[in-house]
Amino acid sequence: MEKLSKRILVVDDDQGILDSFEVLLGDRYDLIKAENGYEALEILKRNPPNLMFLDIKMPGIDGIDILRKLQEEKREVDVVIITACNQESVEDEAKSLGVINYLKKPLDIFEIDRITSQVLA
Repeated sequence: MEKLSKRILVVDDDQGILDSFEVLLGDRYDLIKAENGYEALEILKRNPPNLMFLDIKMPGIDGIDILRKLQEEKREVDVVIITACNQESVEDEAKSLGVINYLKKPLDIFEIDRITSQVLA
């Protein structure tokens, strides 16, 4: 199957999550994976995605830092948060920084697929 031209960036420090996204979406989209915030920021500068799935809690630059940087640089990327963090204040801050959805781990593959199809339609 030919890959679609839509690019997705998945940012998570858990290799299992990155592998899951590869299995779920890798054959249908141009999937780019980053294991930390530093890698994500480099990718965002060089090759911005159409959609980003972003973990909040990561060592170094975390997801909130990345969201702030996107807003500061006025970069337009649809962002879906993926996190095990259950703090309402973190969710509220992420939403104030423009995320389009907030998914809690463990992730529901059907929800990921639905959101991806909807955003990239």
